[in-house]
Amino acid sequence: MTKKLDMRRAMPLWVGVFILFFFWACEQQKSLLVIRSGADVSKTKQEGFDSLLYLETIAAEDLLQASHLWVKADPTQLSFNERNTIERYLEAGGEVTFTCVDTIYNWGQLQPFFQSNQVQIDCKGTELSLRQANLDYSLAETPIMPAPDRLKRQVLVAPLREPICIAVTKESLVYWVERKGTINLYNLRTEDYQEIDSLAVYSGEEDGLLGLVLDPNFSENQWAYVFYSDPGEEPKQNISRFRLTPKGLDRQSEIVLMEIPVQRDECCHSAGDLEIDAEGNLYISTGDDTFSRDSDGFTPLDERSGRSPWDAQKSSSNTHDLRGKILRIHPEEDGSYTIPDGNLFAKDGSEGLPEIYVMGARNPFTLAINKRRNWLFWGDVGPDGNVTSERGPSAHDEINMAKKSGNYGWPYFNADNKAYADYDFETGELGPRFDPKNPVNTSVNNTGAKELPPAVPALLYYTFDETRQFPGVGKGSRSIGVGEVYDYETIKSKGFAFPPYYQDKLFAFDWARSWVKVISLDEEGNFLSIEPLLDASVVAAPIDMTFGQDGALYILEYGIGYFTDNHDSKLIRLDFTYGNRAPVANIALSQDNGKLPLTVAFSAAGSMDWDEKDSLEYLWIIQGPEDISLTGFEAETTFTKAGEYEVLLVVKDRYNASASSRATIIAGNAKPELNFEFADNSTFYWPGRPIRYALQLEDEEDGRLNEGIDLKEVKVSLTNYTGSDNRAPASLALLDGMSQEGIAPGLRLIQNSDCRSCHKINEKSIGPSFYEVAERYDKDYIAKEVLAKTIIGGGVGNWGEGQMPAHPDFTVKAAKEIVDFIFSVNDAAAQEAEVIKTEGQVVTKVQSKANYRFEASYKDRGGEKGTSPLSAMTEVTLRLPVLQAESADSVSGFSIEGDIADGDARFLKMKDSTAFFGYREVDLSNIDRLELVLSSPVEQMTPKAVKIELHGESPDGLLLSSVDWKSGAMRKESLTMELKAEGKQDIYLVFKSESPLVGVDQIKFHLNR
Repeated sequence: MTKKLDMRRAMPLWVGVFILFFFWACEQQKSLLVIRSGADVSKTKQEGFDSLLYLETIAAEDLLQASHLWVKADPTQLSFNERNTIERYLEAGGEVTFTCVDTIYNWGQLQPFFQSNQVQIDCKGTELSLRQANLDYSLAETPIMPAPDRLKRQVLVAPLREPICIAVTKESLVYWVERKGTINLYNLRTEDYQEIDSLAVYSGEEDGLLGLVLDPNFSENQWAYVFYSDPGEEPKQNISRFRLTPKGLDRQSEIVLMEIPVQRDECCHSAGDLEIDAEGNLYISTGDDTFSRDSDGFTPLDERSGRSPWDAQKSSSNTHDLRGKILRIHPEEDGSYTIPDGNLFAKDGSEGLPEIYVMGARNPFTLAINKRRNWLFWGDVGPDGNVTSERGPSAHDEINMAKKSGNYGWPYFNADNKAYADYDFETGELGPRFDPKNPVNTSVNNTGAKELPPAVPALLYYTFDETRQFPGVGKGSRSIGVGEVYDYETIKSKGFAFPPYYQDKLFAFDWARSWVKVISLDEEGNFLSIEPLLDASVVAAPIDMTFGQDGALYILEYGIGYFTDNHDSKLIRLDFTYGNRAPVANIALSQDNGKLPLTVAFSAAGSMDWDEKDSLEYLWIIQGPEDISLTGFEAETTFTKAGEYEVLLVVKDRYNASASSRATIIAGNAKPELNFEFADNSTFYWPGRPIRYALQLEDEEDGRLNEGIDLKEVKVSLTNYTGSDNRAPASLALLDGMSQEGIAPGLRLIQNSDCRSCHKINEKSIGPSFYEVAERYDKDYIAKEVLAKTIIGGGVGNWGEGQMPAHPDFTVKAAKEIVDFIFSVNDAAAQEAEVIKTEGQVVTKVQSKANYRFEASYKDRGGEKGTSPLSAMTEVTLRLPVLQAESADSVSGFSIEGDIADGDARFLKMKDSTAFFGYREVDLSNIDRLELVLSSPVEQMTPKAVKIELHGESPDGLLLSSVDWKSGAMRKESLTMELKAEGKQDIYLVFKSESPLVGVDQIKFHLNR
């Protein structure tokens, strides 16, 4: 007989409750597979998961309950916010599967999770056996990446004059030096800026005032170490200690610690940066002092007689020469120095100069130190070649790291010890490749040891082209630098400091590519990742940076263009805003001038607060002939006394953080009203038809034309020009601030490339000015082909001994567009503006391709009680009645087909079932039809229906016209849209089709007369 088990006696009650709770919890906790989709967005059925979540972007909250993450996108497509989220998910115990791509191995932070098997790689694309995670986010140690909208940029001083090096004191004084010897000071507390001194220096080639670092006890001793090129006849670099105060350098205090002999027969590579480590050791960077542009982009090993300046073996690989090195000494109080332990050679100098810490450098322009670990970093600017051949590798810029002394390879190796071959410049014979394990210097210019220490590879390196191993560094010209290693723990005032996320990360920059990036290393100093901080839209050619005691990052922007006082050079400050952020203030006025009594409505429209839940207060302070105070988002007042009033809007949040904005109101004088009227249209003209115009001018105090205002008081002019606006700035550095409308394709290509780093329009830089090129070549019809090939393939010797880097990404057509623009810079000056009457007509030719710009201006006589005069100006440019689709002001659902170099041959290709493009302020007066030039980019067997609508003011605004079309043939077709509309307005062409295979080339506007 089987005995039944009495469960009530067999287990305590609490155990039963626990078991029931356990099964209930398991029932409630559903398993979730999160899929970060890439190009393949097809849905995947996966056994073992209760639910699937497809995402195009991962946020932190998406992975809080994720059982597994499947990343089907290429890791290079992930933002660094996503990467940070995934790293924290893995630290919390997460499980991640990646699609099979080799770029996953460039993500160093994942290496420990490969070892723990939390990261898997799927190379089969089949059903996976996905493990499910048990998450505990208290285990996540990686700080959360800060939101980019908390990074604040502030311009402190602009423009500068070839800024080179920056230092910030504990007392909030920012010193920076400029290459030609000027020393400047910005006081962060008083916001005062002044040039405080000028040191006499030799500033030829790349020499000048190159380095500045403050003594660790600067607050007490005011010692500053300076690297400068001696202005005397003896060519040498001085490393001196001065006493530095807000009044400048005390010349009487100078002690020259070290003199470095150099040559000044040929350029280049002076380096000159200075740093001090935690032990008080002074690091000094020196360049190889070698002219490299006669070496075809490879290494300069010219041992011919009298060619020492062309041979880097005399310096970088010479154990008895201070050039091409990073020196390390310990300054003593009496102005002497001692040699620290651990330099590359013995202190007695028997093996090499004892000051040498690092040898084998080319142009180590900037230094940085992780002071907690005494790791040294430097950016070494590489040679100019961009091809790999039997002579050696394509050139790379490098970031190097030294935890101990060493030989970093130049001129025998580049990047990760890619070897050059020995080359005889006399015979052109090629020798064997150098051995990084056993480099040997046999140059006739070598005064040191022949057998050298083994070469150490670079930490990070990249060439002219995209470097897959280090994604995101870009391509084109290169000029690498390092800024500083961030140490959050040493920051004295952390109210605006960079957050702990950046602890121990190296801040690096590229002058030519105008970016700032952040490099992460592991505890052993191995490279993990490089992530963006700033790009060219925010920073212009950075050249040095440092963190202040306030945790803010101070950056010197040199600007685009070598050896010149660039308009876009600046001293900027970057800091983070924590907790509550100050609001943004903006003023909108109903009018800012007028006769008395003048009623003005004030609005704070455009003001905002970054913190969504904040409530804001608005205070209006108006000062002038009478003082007025108002409150509220909107306010209104009437001015009864004539004069100028200053308006201050203060916007304050609930935590008392505030922002302000200012405006000026003139009461007692109304601004003149000035505008052109055209008989036909104010946007277009039709070739062969005269342009009839009349200027309308009215001033409340002065009267009208011929009724109180004499025609002689009004300036009216006409300019006609073809192509781009002939008022384009002479400086390429100003291009970014220009409207892109009308800019020649070649100039756009220059704007978006590295060409402007080495060339200017009217001044010589590293390369010849565009004007010089045009003067030499533009009468030679063969030159266009030759120059286009040179732009693509590079060249040397055409303008002295300098080398022009190649641009293999340019098509022949693009290169020819650049040549066309260059040839245009020495064209005869555009026609001077022609003085015309206030009313009349302009005759146009049938074959005209010109634009006609009408301009007028008038300055009134002032208002009541001597109120200041006001000026009015107006300008209207009439153009041909054709708009290119790819030049639309706004585009959605279309892609632009063709390169910039294709010019008007480009077109818009529809990619979404509903798409539109639009133009701002087009005058539709007297236009009765539009002619659309369309095509089907792909031949279609069955024509597809397309609905085309014209809307006013917005894509879903007033319907002005519509037409149906069937796509199919690849040839171009013209389609007419009838139109009845008047006046100037924004217009939008909206396309709707279930099969979006439509190409749009241009829109022609037809006059109804």
